[in-house]
Amino acid sequence: MADHEKAAGIELRPRPELGKLTLRATDEVAKLAADVLGRPWPAAINRAAGEVDDRTLRLGPDEFLMLVARTTVAGLVDRLRPALADHHHALVDVSARLTALELSGPMVRQALAAACPLDLHDSSFAVDAATRTMLGKAEIVLDRLAADRWRLAVNRSLAPYVEALLHEAGREFGVRTRSP
Repeated sequence: MADHEKAAGIELRPRPELGKLTLRATDEVAKLAADVLGRPWPAAINRAAGEVDDRTLRLGPDEFLMLVARTTVAGLVDRLRPALADHHHALVDVSARLTALELSGPMVRQALAAACPLDLHDSSFAVDAATRTMLGKAEIVLDRLAADRWRLAVNRSLAPYVEALLHEAGREFGVRTRSP
């Protein structure tokens, strides 16, 4: 192991075990979905709610992204479809399209800031903030899980580019990739 990896300020971890569902729905239908699933739901746009591996992000007025254990996706869909059948909505399993990368460590914010146009300071992008943005030339969904822990959701085809970009942006801090 190289010296810079031993003192890594950033750990990059692919999260292939996470499934992803998108829900497009009004507030009323989204609340119904939250009630059916018995899970916390973000009320405000660009916010997230739930636990690290069972989380819902509100990306727009009618757009939600759920990140859950991949093994639970089919069961969630089976519970939601009949409950939402009489309501205008779109529920799509996007697990094959999106992949998740998790970053942790004291220097993650600085590395992300090198390639992301958002103000990622604590006062602007606090824990449980979540939004669509760019990282280099790739569109991502960025979710702040904790003070020093972040998650990106990115199109699977762009994941190698994003990983390489993160290694370059975090080179001065040391980036270590952990196996999933």
